[in-house]
Amino acid sequence: MARTKIFISSVNEDGLKRLRREVFTELKELGHEPLMWEENLGPWLAHTDPVAKCLEAVEESDIFLLFIGNHGGTYYKDAQRTVTHMEFIKAYDKGKTILIFVDTTVKATFFGTIKKWLDDFLEQYINESHHHPSPEVIMAALKQNSNIPSHIDPYVWFLLHDLSIRNVYLDDLSLGVKIDWKEYFSDLLRRGSLLLPLQHSILENGRRLEQSEEAFRLLSELSLLAQASDKPNYDSILKAIMNKMSGGMIEHQYGQYMTEVIGSYKACIGATLYLKDNDKMKFVAKCADVVWNRSFRLDDQSSYVALTYNMNKDTVHYTQAKQMFYCCFKQGRYVLTLHFPSDSDWDNRKYMIYQESVNDAIMNKNPYLVETIKMLLGGMQP
Repeated sequence: MARTKIFISSVNEDGLKRLRREVFTELKELGHEPLMWEENLGPWLAHTDPVAKCLEAVEESDIFLLFIGNHGGTYYKDAQRTVTHMEFIKAYDKGKTILIFVDTTVKATFFGTIKKWLDDFLEQYINESHHHPSPEVIMAALKQNSNIPSHIDPYVWFLLHDLSIRNVYLDDLSLGVKIDWKEYFSDLLRRGSLLLPLQHSILENGRRLEQSEEAFRLLSELSLLAQASDKPNYDSILKAIMNKMSGGMIEHQYGQYMTEVIGSYKACIGATLYLKDNDKMKFVAKCADVVWNRSFRLDDQSSYVALTYNMNKDTVHYTQAKQMFYCCFKQGRYVLTLHFPSDSDWDNRKYMIYQESVNDAIMNKNPYLVETIKMLLGGMQP
């Protein structure tokens, strides 16, 4: 019978080492397959990245067990997360059963005072700077607050705040009180939480081939439209483009190590096209029932069309009231805007945190299509 793989994670601090060894031993006695750095992960060849290997082990596991004490662990600046935090994110993203135990004093302090302080700090920072602070900024602010216990690593508060946002249940951990792991996991088993390991396979789906075929079909359709008239049939062009722009998932990249699915967007429901004329962006055409203006002044900071033209950069904007992503392409004197509805989880705060990931997901889902569209815009004569 296949054994349940349980990944045991924590910072390598003295108070948790004994606990990790105990739970590892008891899980083996229960007939499961615990995975832990000190016991059966590694050693690997010298050129092997241990962080990447740990994340692979998390992905192969069925249950993720995390202990949180006073220390945050090794922080990777490129990923802007600690190894332990990345392990949790990997487990969360892959839908693993997650069990988290937090030192009772740390947990009480977080929910008693620090969570509210962090919520207020983030709200004020975003209101003033119009973007979300980096983890380094958040930890620096925590360090400067004399009311926050200095013996606890500021990253612990950052980690707990992330867990609270994700609504992950936090169990109590008292290092002086022995946990009956056999009883705990036996109860989980009775409730059906210990799942049999699943077989994982990677299927090659010819993604790049499908992308190039989509772009070729669009190019063929646009070529037929061009042959049918001496002047650009803007409405038909926009409709052809809109119908090729599907929805998808939005992933956030944590440095070189991993990605996490953070949301999604739906297929394009409309499009507008504007052309620069002196100091204005003048309306050219639209597709579907979308809101449009006859023109925007180039200095209109509220217009995504004007902003995109002035930035000279393709970008994705977001409006919370309409729950809509606006993907804006600039080519020559034209700005094309495609309207993608967001899923219900998105708001301004989430967009500010993951703006680069949103740009990458929508702009780069099919780079062949994007290049075809920009080539078309560059060749159109007003």
